[in-house]
Amino acid sequence: MEEYCAAHSDGYGYSRFCELYRDFERRLSPTMRQHHIAGDKVFVDYSGKTVPIVDRLSGEIRPAQLFIGVLGASNYTYSEVSWTQTLPDWIGAHVHMFAFFQGRPRLVVPDNLKSGIHKPSFYDPEVNPSYARMAAHYGVGILPARSRKPRDKAVSCCTSFRL
Repeated sequence: MEEYCAAHSDGYGYSRFCELYRDFERRLSPTMRQHHIAGDKVFVDYSGKTVPIVDRLSGEIRPAQLFIGVLGASNYTYSEVSWTQTLPDWIGAHVHMFAFFQGRPRLVVPDNLKSGIHKPSFYDPEVNPSYARMAAHYGVGILPARSRKPRDKAVSCCTSFRL
C-alpha cells in the first residue's frame, strides 16, 4: 500500500478502492461454461408457451403444450405438441424423442415438472415411478435440473425457445 501511495500520490485510499471494487463486483454476472460431450445429455421440458391448434370441423381453438428436447453438445432439437403435460404425454414425448434421435443419451435432464419429478432435490430427487421405469427401460439416467437454476439447462433449451 505504501509503495502505491508513493508512486500515485493522487491515487485511491484503501476504503475507496474497496467501495469501487464492491460496485464493480455487483455488476458482474459470473457464469460457468458447460462443456457437453456428444450424446451424453438431453435437456427436456415443456416450453411454457402454448400453441393454438384449430379444429378444422368445428373451428374451435385449443391450446397445445410444446415439448422440447435438446442434445447438449450439438443443440440438435426435437419438439412435439400434446394436449397436456400429464405423465402419459410426458413419457410418450420421451419415447418419440428417442426414436427421432435414433438412440438415447446417457442422461436426461428434465426441469422439475410435477409429472416427472415428485420432489426436487440436488442429492436425492424423488422421480415419478413410471418415469423411472421408462428411464430404466431405455437405460438412461434422470438428473433433474436444480430448482430455480435455469443455467443448469442447455443454452437453447425450453424456456428460451421462441415460437
